[in-house]
Amino acid sequence: MEVLRHKRAFMSVRKNNKFLAENISLYRALMHDTEKAILILLVGDRLATKFHRWFAGHHAEAKMNDAQRVEAFCDWECARFTKPSKPLNGFETWRRYYSHVDMAVIIDSFCKSRDLQY
Repeated sequence: MEVLRHKRAFMSVRKNNKFLAENISLYRALMHDTEKAILILLVGDRLATKFHRWFAGHHAEAKMNDAQRVEAFCDWECARFTKPSKPLNGFETWRRYYSHVDMAVIIDSFCKSRDLQY
């Protein structure tokens, strides 16, 4: 199931980046997209994805708090490892689709913890 591979990738990306590990609790990482996995079993992938995007805080672009923005960035960063239709890294995803969401501090902190420059 793609969502379980995505959850594993999310955990791995979080673990391997100091900034993400410090700002996403282990509990939050374990719970990431859990309701989506359950919904897929109940209502199928398309409807589960719609419900998830409506109700998951890390998809509420206009109303995200800092923790949800960090989770969203980690979500974007790890999607490329498990979703062939989403080959962009976190920064590229933000720049192309979500540049209206204030992520400057998060991107800067993520890059500094990996010695990257975008």
